[in-house]
Amino acid sequence: MKNKEDLIYDLIFSENIDYNIDVGEYIVDIYKYGVFVDDIKEVLRKSKVSVLSQSIDVDSKTVIWKLKIRK
Repeated sequence: MKNKEDLIYDLIFSENIDYNIDVGEYIVDIYKYGVFVDDIKEVLRKSKVSVLSQSIDVDSKTVIWKLKIRK
């Protein structure tokens, strides 16, 4: 499992604006992806990072969160 705090740091401080995040790498139960996404978006909002667009692709094995942000 990857560290959620590392993802947050990358979203806030890196130069990237496009992300394809495999939620299954950060949480055990992929069907609770909504809580994970909401937590990350709340941290981004507090850090003055805007979500320009997003989509969530769900299948039986994983959840991919496609995200475009502006800092």
